[in-house]
Amino acid sequence: MQDVSLSGKSLMVLPLLACLVCAALTAGCMGTAAGPEAQAPTPEATVSAHTTYSPAGPQPSFSASVTTPEKRMRTDGSCYWTMTGTVTNNGDAPARNVVIRFMLVDENDMIRATETVLAPRFQAGETKIFTTNPLPGDCDRQYHAEIDVTHDIP
Repeated sequence: MQDVSLSGKSLMVLPLLACLVCAALTAGCMGTAAGPEAQAPTPEATVSAHTTYSPAGPQPSFSASVTTPEKRMRTDGSCYWTMTGTVTNNGDAPARNVVIRFMLVDENDMIRATETVLAPRFQAGETKIFTTNPLPGDCDRQYHAEIDVTHDIP
């Protein structure tokens, strides 16, 4: 049998224990100081999240209205919905890439179906009328229509 001395093992454990204690003590010291300058950013340091560039001069401006969705029946007993929207460029400049989005929305404000129409060029003062293709919907539900118009900067 071999005689193993307990003092030899404890000498090896002491440096490992000392390293562990040092690591635990320095772990909390690695953060940044929480002084008054670190609490709240100054107004000069605050960066806006989103900046929209709007050139000076004439701009397009849109108004839109949409009819109440009309329920239509198919021969197989299913139904679909249609709506008509009127979009007018009230601004003093034409718009490019106008996107008109029709939405069929249920009583819980959930969008059931959409249709998107692209108008590549929309002149100032121009009015356009769009009728959607059949939009799927349940025959026993009530829906309302919404319309959204976006465009590129001219």
